[in-house]
Amino acid sequence: MLSIRRSFRAVCFCLRGLPIGAAALLMAVPALAEDVNTGPTQINQPASACRTLSVGGADGWEPISYIRENGQHTGLAIDILRDYAKRHDLRVEVNLDIPWTRAMQMLGSGELDVIAGAYFTAERNQIHFYSKPFAQDDIMVFQRRNDQFQVNDLHDLIGYRGARPQGGSYGDYIDMFAEQRLDMIFSPTGNRIFDVLLNGRVDYVMLGRFDGLTNIYRDSLSDKITAIEPPIDSNDVHFLFSRKSPCMRHVQNLNVLIENMSENGTLGRWTESHLFDTSEGAS
Repeated sequence: MLSIRRSFRAVCFCLRGLPIGAAALLMAVPALAEDVNTGPTQINQPASACRTLSVGGADGWEPISYIRENGQHTGLAIDILRDYAKRHDLRVEVNLDIPWTRAMQMLGSGELDVIAGAYFTAERNQIHFYSKPFAQDDIMVFQRRNDQFQVNDLHDLIGYRGARPQGGSYGDYIDMFAEQRLDMIFSPTGNRIFDVLLNGRVDYVMLGRFDGLTNIYRDSLSDKITAIEPPIDSNDVHFLFSRKSPCMRHVQNLNVLIENMSENGTLGRWTESHLFDTSEGAS
């Protein structure tokens, strides 16, 4: 999966050095909806019991999954699933407005077939079923511009109070370290998580890079909040399937599509289109 990492890191590198507001100067690129010739994707015949992919995921996790101001559910993960579904004559029902904790419960019960984007944890791997990664996400520390401290790794956060979105995971390493060593609160409203930073309740917020940058740009906070380099970690992003879903049998074919899209540059182009789209204030 080296090509996936290179394509996603290349997009991150292109935007990483820009001021927050500078993203608005980039020309918006429409999300790619047309078919992309990624070569053969079917290596077996999945069970016919799966007719519809019921999809949950995080709202506001740009560029992975988010809801635009016009109500459209979109993102890199949604593009991939819709492309796959079209190739295999499946319907797709996207439900990004279901709260994350509830969506994970529905995945466990089989009420949802797949979560459109999740980090790997050993616990989730025992309960659900992961696809190959299709993206990477830098985990960043965001601070007030007028009250900064240097952060090179998680140990530098000891002694400070932080916030992170409720119900999510940043992978086993960060989750365990945070539970054992850090003073953190969980915000129930991810899109407004910077409020607890601005009102002084916490010293920092932990978020994915583009998730945080999008919130900063959308709420015009670039003069108040900044992302601290370097990232404290970088996680692969996978699809997470319910073991109770008949659609789990499609994972092998979906993995082939992800590999082909990575090799021919489709993942990089689709990621970039959603990053540019978020610079225009989508939510």
